[in-house]
Amino acid sequence: MSGAFSNLKNILHLLKSVDLEQLNKISQKVDLPLLMENFSKLDDKQLQGMMKMLNPNKKKKELPPIDGDFYDVFHTLTPEQRELQLKIRAFMEKEVKPIVNDYWLRDQFPFELIPKFKELNICGVTYEGYGCPNLPFIMEGVLAMEMARIDASIATFFGVQSGLSMGSIYM
Repeated sequence: MSGAFSNLKNILHLLKSVDLEQLNKISQKVDLPLLMENFSKLDDKQLQGMMKMLNPNKKKKELPPIDGDFYDVFHTLTPEQRELQLKIRAFMEKEVKPIVNDYWLRDQFPFELIPKFKELNICGVTYEGYGCPNLPFIMEGVLAMEMARIDASIATFFGVQSGLSMGSIYM
């Protein structure tokens, strides 16, 4: 009998702590019996995790800085190579990013970028002579990656011009 009184006492305490108006609003948005049924199936660890997520005073976790350089390649570059990488990044952000989606949607190529690419002097990046920069092979990948950050089709264009076209001329 004392168990029934204890349960009744807990129910009364629960009713005092529940805002019935809020409960009514919630019941209009979700299936409360189903919610209760599924919550009752959670174990203690799951319930603690749920309560943690619902805590509005929870301290936000600081996210680490975004770094896509999983193999730490950038730190092996010389200062000059890193400068070129950042130059290509800035070029892609300033010249390509604002226009590329429009060209993509129209199935066209932004031919006005070709003279700007020429000024970068990166075509045939790994070859020596013929005006090519003669940089290490890793730089061709780094530059292509910087281009692909903004648009994969421009990175492909670079690969074809730098590798296939200049490679044929070089041979």
